[in-house]
Amino acid sequence: MARWLITFGVLVTLGSLLSPWLLALGLARLPGDILVDLVPGYRFYLPITTALLISAVIAGVWRLLSH
Repeated sequence: MARWLITFGVLVTLGSLLSPWLLALGLARLPGDILVDLVPGYRFYLPITTALLISAVIAGVWRLLSH
């Protein structure tokens, strides 16, 4: 269990660090991602499609490397 938590923490950290590059490549604002800007100065961004795409890529790589 601790191994998965550490892995998750590393992935979240890498995602945060790679965020500017993902924006530059256009991978962070895909159709299906939700951006709520109701209060001035506060934005809530929920990257549903981006998360699904990254998850599919990671699962594919994992499957290729595990066999």
